[in-house]
Amino acid sequence: MPSQSRKQITDPRALRALAHPIRLKLLELLTVDGPATGRRLADLTGESTASVSYHVGQLVKWGLVEPAVDLAHGRERPWQATSRGITWTATGDGSPEFATASRALREQFIARRLAALDEFQRHEDEFDVTWQEAAWIGEDMGYLDVAELTEVTERIRAVIAEYTNADRPRKEGARQVAFFAYAVPTYDGPS
Repeated sequence: MPSQSRKQITDPRALRALAHPIRLKLLELLTVDGPATGRRLADLTGESTASVSYHVGQLVKWGLVEPAVDLAHGRERPWQATSRGITWTATGDGSPEFATASRALREQFIARRLAALDEFQRHEDEFDVTWQEAAWIGEDMGYLDVAELTEVTERIRAVIAEYTNADRPRKEGARQVAFFAYAVPTYDGPS
């Protein structure tokens, strides 16, 4: 059973390895939907089983995925995420290597979420009106200091975590929902 906490990544090589769209998708599938075999992951991603095997191996190498031993049946070996997600700092050990790897992984996350938003917008009319009304895309701005920004992001994460906890029972009629938020200072020149 994977840990419900997020795995802190501190090695820039792990960040670089994870900054790959297929690996991010595989990790997302195993984190959100639970254990799956290589064949199932190939079906869900459209990748070959050989490609999935290679990318899962990279996730295993960095401790993000492990065999789901309790669920193994015959030759099919299921995999599971080792944690509920990942986290890393923007600057890590302060090295340029870490900062570059962190930025590359962040860019992949942003690209995935923007693609999901674009997909929703292109197909919005196909959703029941109740789902259209429940979806939220918002924007706001204010002046905060570092402590306030830290507080608000922690509070937002806590609220989202209440609804994304893997142990939370899935209600009838539930759909997978992608949460994407950001809180960054606006750029007004070097500080």
